[in-house]
Amino acid sequence: MSARLAPPVSRRVLVVEDLPDSRTSLQDLLQVALGVEVDTAPDGVRGLELLAEREYALVITDLRMPKASGMRVLREVQDRGLGCQVVVVTGHGSVREAVEAMRLGAYDFLQKPVDPEKLILLVDRVLRERAPLASAG
Repeated sequence: MSARLAPPVSRRVLVVEDLPDSRTSLQDLLQVALGVEVDTAPDGVRGLELLAEREYALVITDLRMPKASGMRVLREVQDRGLGCQVVVVTGHGSVREAVEAMRLGAYDFLQKPVDPEKLILLVDRVLRERAPLASAG
């Protein structure tokens, strides 16, 4: 008989956003509304460093940032097989970019300004979908 160990299920969210006010607003919203742990990164490079250090259920990343774009963050999550979901947000997105993000495995693609209620529902859905992993095995 072989036991299958489920990976630990994190309720931690990583927000990768270069605009300080947006980064803080997203962090506060998710912590207050859902009680989740939220780490933040001011750019894709720092976001990738945090992804190497900790397990996340979800990454919410801006598309256009200095140093490393949201698409690069998305590609790295997929290439590393990290198992977390990625939501890409942007104020300057095109249909082409949205299609590309979804093709690369993004969970969703949102336009700024993001509707807080929609974001809360989306994050809650991601966390609920991951919850069965805790009892698998």
